[in-house]
Amino acid sequence: MKKRVLVFSMLLFFGLALALHAGGQGDGTWPTRPITIVVPATPGGDTDFNARAYATRLQRFLGQPVVVQNMVGAGMALGSRHVRAAAPDGYTILIHHISMFVNYATGANDFGVEAFEVAAIIGREGGSVVTVNAASPYTTLEQLMRSSQTASPPLSFAGSAGASTFVMGTMLNREGGGFNLVDIGNAADRSAALMGGHITAIPNAVGTLLPFLQSGDFRALAILSNERNPFAPDIPTAVEQGFNVTMPIYYFFAFPMGTPPEIVERFTDALEQVNRMPEYASAIQAFMQVPVFVRGEAARQQLLAQQDEILAMTDMILGR
Repeated sequence: MKKRVLVFSMLLFFGLALALHAGGQGDGTWPTRPITIVVPATPGGDTDFNARAYATRLQRFLGQPVVVQNMVGAGMALGSRHVRAAAPDGYTILIHHISMFVNYATGANDFGVEAFEVAAIIGREGGSVVTVNAASPYTTLEQLMRSSQTASPPLSFAGSAGASTFVMGTMLNREGGGFNLVDIGNAADRSAALMGGHITAIPNAVGTLLPFLQSGDFRALAILSNERNPFAPDIPTAVEQGFNVTMPIYYFFAFPMGTPPEIVERFTDALEQVNRMPEYASAIQAFMQVPVFVRGEAARQQLLAQQDEILAMTDMILGR
């Protein structure tokens, strides 16, 4: 009898241990250790900025540190692959944006946002701005576009191959431009190339360009949004200058498929609490952003719709 009791007690102990281990993932005790947010871009850029704007504030709501890990490569495709293959235990989370859909369209990855559990759209870029060196002769997008049609050698437009910035150049060419699209790394690389006079124009997030615009080194010609940025009201949209080029960029958090819904919900609740903080709203003004938040299925459907728009442009993106 004692042996049976002992065996039963041991089974009960191991059962509880397993339950507690699983509970750290899905019964409300998660998280029990630090969480990693994977940023598929370099430090200092807009995606990294948005990740850190949340990471530094999430611990007070989750009770565990939230660490940012930059994982650069393949036009932002590498980070997506890493998180997709990670254990669905809530401890590896991806932040991404429209470049995931571009990666899908170009074949850099063979999956899109449907391969993840979407938590929420947590921000919107202040707008990508077509920018030239202040020493250039161009003061409007119309002048730049007109010159690109006849310039020899062709005017150059920098982007990151397989990412959203390359699509922006493709869209300008669709509107009548004649730019030579050049693959020049990340936002910092593009700014350096423009500063050095090695490229004619770049499309960077307005927040990353702010120091160069304030110093007078760069000149902003057009913002590729549906409306002007309230923090930079003097930059006209491409649309109001007669060119139908818009590319809203929404930042979102997503988990590996199969992550327990309780974990996704708890993390999303924490994200929403951060989003409502006045200090968060103040912090993101540094990148000329205002708080945006869409959660759960509504976020997933919005992202799928944008992904469909990008996939419909596959031939154009690939130059077919």
